[in-house]
Amino acid sequence: MKMTRVLATVAAFGLAVPVMAADHLELRVVGDADATSVAGGGIVNVFIQGRIPSTPDFGLALWGANLSDTGVAAFDVTGAVLDSPNATIDQFKKNLGLTNPAGYGGTAIGGDLIQVGGGQNTIGNAGPTVFPVGTVITGVANGAAWIDLATGTIDTTTQGGDDIVLTLNTGFANALAANTGPVFPVNSIPVTIGGSLTITNGGPLDFTGVASVGNHAASGTFPGGVLDVTIDADDAAAKADYIDPRQFTVSAANLGVRVDFAEAISSGSVTANPALTSLTATPNVNSLDITFDKPANGTCVTFDITGTQATSGNTVDEIGGSADGDFCICYFEADVDRNGLINSFDLTVITNINNLGETMDSGTVFGNFVDLDRSGVINTFDLTLIVALTNLGNDFSAVVCP
Repeated sequence: MKMTRVLATVAAFGLAVPVMAADHLELRVVGDADATSVAGGGIVNVFIQGRIPSTPDFGLALWGANLSDTGVAAFDVTGAVLDSPNATIDQFKKNLGLTNPAGYGGTAIGGDLIQVGGGQNTIGNAGPTVFPVGTVITGVANGAAWIDLATGTIDTTTQGGDDIVLTLNTGFANALAANTGPVFPVNSIPVTIGGSLTITNGGPLDFTGVASVGNHAASGTFPGGVLDVTIDADDAAAKADYIDPRQFTVSAANLGVRVDFAEAISSGSVTANPALTSLTATPNVNSLDITFDKPANGTCVTFDITGTQATSGNTVDEIGGSADGDFCICYFEADVDRNGLINSFDLTVITNINNLGETMDSGTVFGNFVDLDRSGVINTFDLTLIVALTNLGNDFSAVVCP
């Protein structure tokens, strides 16, 4: 038996009487204090409310609706825990009332909660062991005031960068057509959805990746490919201990880092330890472009992007003493294999004449790290100028990010 039939049965029993049907049931989802928008990033309180503003009938007999995220990310809402808020609404949940098999909080299907809600014991079942066995309460949801039909929480700690928009759909309802029992006739009434609850990305704005970029346009593009080189992380969660084997040229502000976010960025902020000259941070859609003058060879630089702000208003923040806005990069000149040693392997790869002219997006030359000046092409600068014997034997293996 389909769930819609299960729920409809409880209110369909008894004879429908020819009385004027109620106008409609209005449903909405709100947060604390009836807010339509709340901050996410943690446990969020959720309230499904209803009302029958025009009330020729005798109150709600049955209601149900599906709950889903209609935002961009289609967040999985099946972790939401919903229940009746009080003894009156308990009459709509089994065993006092009747719900779909998974219960009053709905059935988890495809990331949505299907048929949240239930119905009262309008069939007059006396029990004692077969549900429904409750006592029908008249006047439920009648009038202009919103009442809580289901309350609970949803965990949004894994929300990511997009807003969650909790929305009800596929609503259905019956109203009591008379106030006599034990069998109550009912009328089917239409359902309208009055509003959704937007849960903004209220946690600290986290970044999703770091790339070493060249001296190129802010778009980061290069004919035939992309100039960006993703910097590997030993600890991706902490965004720490990156190694970038960049060649240091003589021009100021010649090094570049792009920090990627899940949200669009409106303003940037960055500091560095040790301090760097010509340090700038420029928003670039979902990224922050950071440029700066060269540090000393063998230096680990900790960047702090605390205060960088998304268009939604969320900011990178330091929460509870954590370093959510920090990441570190170690600059070891000519360390192609990024092991902390400038050895014969690095020298052999760099001086391989067959690599000359390859573009950094070809993926054929030990990754893209051979293009040490990030020009987009493995050129004579990479193959000859930077392989001075003064580099050979440099040992940076003991240099680590703080």
